[in-house]
Amino acid sequence: MNPSSAPYFFISYSREDKSLQQKVVLELRERGINVWVDIENLIPGTPAWEREVERSIRGAAGVIALLSPSSNNSEWVRREISFAEANRKRIFPVLVHGDENASIPLRLSSHQHVDLRSNFNYGISYLSETLNDFLGVTLERKLPRQKKKILDLSKINYKKIGLPGLIAVIGVACLGGLIFAVNNFINRDSVVRPSLTPSDIDPLITEKVTDPSTDEPFGKIIYTCQIQGDEICIINADGSGWKRLTNTSFASFNASLSPDGGKAVYVVSQGSTSEIHELDISNGKSTQLTNLNKSLGSPEISPDDQFIVFHYRSGNDNVQLWLMNRDGSNPYELFSESGRDVHDGTWSPDGTQILFAYGRGENNKLYTMDFNGRDPRLLNESIDTRGRSDWSHGNLIVLDMGDPFKHEVYLMNDDGSNLQQVSPTGMNSQGASLSPDGKWIAFTAYTNVTEDLNSCEIFIMRVDGTDVRQLTNNGYCDYQPRWGN
Repeated sequence: MNPSSAPYFFISYSREDKSLQQKVVLELRERGINVWVDIENLIPGTPAWEREVERSIRGAAGVIALLSPSSNNSEWVRREISFAEANRKRIFPVLVHGDENASIPLRLSSHQHVDLRSNFNYGISYLSETLNDFLGVTLERKLPRQKKKILDLSKINYKKIGLPGLIAVIGVACLGGLIFAVNNFINRDSVVRPSLTPSDIDPLITEKVTDPSTDEPFGKIIYTCQIQGDEICIINADGSGWKRLTNTSFASFNASLSPDGGKAVYVVSQGSTSEIHELDISNGKSTQLTNLNKSLGSPEISPDDQFIVFHYRSGNDNVQLWLMNRDGSNPYELFSESGRDVHDGTWSPDGTQILFAYGRGENNKLYTMDFNGRDPRLLNESIDTRGRSDWSHGNLIVLDMGDPFKHEVYLMNDDGSNLQQVSPTGMNSQGASLSPDGKWIAFTAYTNVTEDLNSCEIFIMRVDGTDVRQLTNNGYCDYQPRWGN
């Protein structure tokens, strides 16, 4: 759900307070207040969800924080408030439940808050008036820019400014040359950057890719490209053969390749629901595999090409891990847990185990279990991730974790040992996927983390974090890479 172009407020709340959140949103919207809610047409915990949350906070006029004991204990609410403060957003605390001491975090204790506990109607009216008043002040500040005055060269006293001006020009030129030289020296060996990725042509993918015997990256990387909304694109591991695979009015995302690389499974959003489709890479033909009328995500085909694991969400229930036959038949629940989300399943290289995320929202641990859905095993207690991971040859598992816009890629053994960061620090690296031979990692990273939300591109690097190469370079976001043959 993209925020409206009209001024809007982001609402931060705990999932435990969902009924109160719905009541507040309904009342504010009836009073003409535009409110953005994170779970409308989005699956919480997915990369697309976090990206939209960050995007929406950046674009919001302010943030409404619903306060309760649950929200005070919510790590994600704290992150949203921190992100709002970092972006200098006005925060409007609203006490909806519980004692003040247990509900109001220290960082908001000095803020004046609206109390909805004893008199909801009065409180919501006061909140509405406060928000409208704030919008009125904010909009008044957004005055049209004045036209730049044209410099009248005839009125310049050249004798007065000639020598100082010449010295200033020479100084600026010398300083600029020095900065350019230093920057060129620092960056010349760090990241290999390609030419612009075309957005309006679909060249054929070269069937002949780099020979794996040379230890160079081989295979194909399929990913989500935001050319005109979320679409599916593919590129060779050496950066050649870029192609846009989908072009529809519906958002397409979470793509992964079949074992032979000839087909892909992906998710198509259809408003409040999302279904799994299959795409023939050679001819572009798409076939819908599911018709469950629920929110499905992260499909992945088993190494023997017989099954598809995916996650399933019905309404506001917890996310469950499901399995179905390769053709979409016989879908059934594989594993779930009351009060927790189970999602983003991926196969072991031999297809006998499944790696998955288990937790709530942004806070997830990684577990493995047998193909029959039994004996889940925690890999590493220190992991706190959104959920997306990958498992490849060499007994390696890759994942990402970190604060908003501060994610890093981590690698570990498939028993959970030797967890270490491998991505270059400061690029907000995420959505990692291992190459089929387990020697390379594809990931999303930002070329301008602080200022450009669309600067996310596809990168690859060796598993030790060296030889970082940028594969895409364009004016839109590329993310969710999955490496295949």
